Amino acid sequence: MRGLRWGLVLGALGAAAFSLQAQASSVGVLAYVLASNSLNGTVEVASLSGAGAHRLAPGIAASVAPSGSTVAVVVQVGPRDNASTNLVVYPSAGGSARKLYHCGGFLTVYGWAPDSSRILATCPTGLQQRGPLIVIPVAGGGVRTLASGVIEGAGFAPDGTRVVFALGKSQNLSAPVDLFTASAVTAGPADQLTSGGINVAPVWGPHGIVYAHQTSRGSQFAPINQIWIIQPDGHGARQLTHMSVDNLAEGLVPVSLSANGEHLLADFEGTDQSSSWAVDLGSAKVVPHPLTKTMNTGDAISRDGSRVLFTTGFEGSPSSVDSVAFGGGTPTVLERHGVGASWNQ
Repeated sequence: MRGLRWGLVLGALGAAAFSLQAQASSVGVLAYVLASNSLNGTVEVASLSGAGAHRLAPGIAASVAPSGSTVAVVVQVGPRDNASTNLVVYPSAGGSARKLYHCGGFLTVYGWAPDSSRILATCPTGLQQRGPLIVIPVAGGGVRTLASGVIEGAGFAPDGTRVVFALGKSQNLSAPVDLFTASAVTAGPADQLTSGGINVAPVWGPHGIVYAHQTSRGSQFAPINQIWIIQPDGHGARQLTHMSVDNLAEGLVPVSLSANGEHLLADFEGTDQSSSWAVDLGSAKVVPHPLTKTMNTGDAISRDGSRVLFTTGFEGSPSSVDSVAFGGGTPTVLERHGVGASWNQ
């Protein structure tokens, strides 16, 4: 597994840091998928406490808009051996659906613009999983293509005007992956931030762009990730974590930032390993710590950085949607059978 080579349909749901603009959401909404043996599972929405859950639509992934008024759903269509997907939006309270985009493969949603007007996604196809990185206007209109290739993470800037993305040319584990930024609203060339190396999972916050920089430990061991930060103009790159991990572990991959950029949710990845970690970027010394002792995948962090949303279970094992304080403690179960959770808390 290499950085964002997870192949998750939703990618990093909360990968873009929530901006202050998004804090005025009108309603708190939680969404998740109830898996089934059919082509699609069932997307449910509930309050942030998990109460009042109701069926919204069939689908394999869901992403809640910052406003809470809309939920984007990825719907699988066609036979399993030749599947494609549609991106469909629903009012979170229920109502008529609108199809925004058809993808010839499995669409990955990276997040919403802070004002809930646009969705950032990619449509990878083929053995190399190459595809366009696209900005989709929710109200309708032209879809903008920002880049094409192997996308290893992406997210909006806090003000929603630009996008950061990690772009590789192939799935080869030694192929370089570099960070770029591009306008989310106007045409123009992308700006390259890094050159050489493997840099994935960028998350744009108020203090810079946080990402995972991967280095090799030789052909016999998994590569290792360390968390770095770089400024949007490509200057000031510096390493934030200095972790030592076992030979089968890869280390931390950023998932989501709090609005003030000080609390980072990251996933600790490796062979048969997956867990949510808290990284306090505001402390004098950055020391990551695991949030629970169970196998799980981080989904999102609250805007104020106080709570983390995650899915328990790993690769087909029983799952649940839980939340826990950023400092750790006893998790709260929000849905006992859900996966792939999203919220606008």
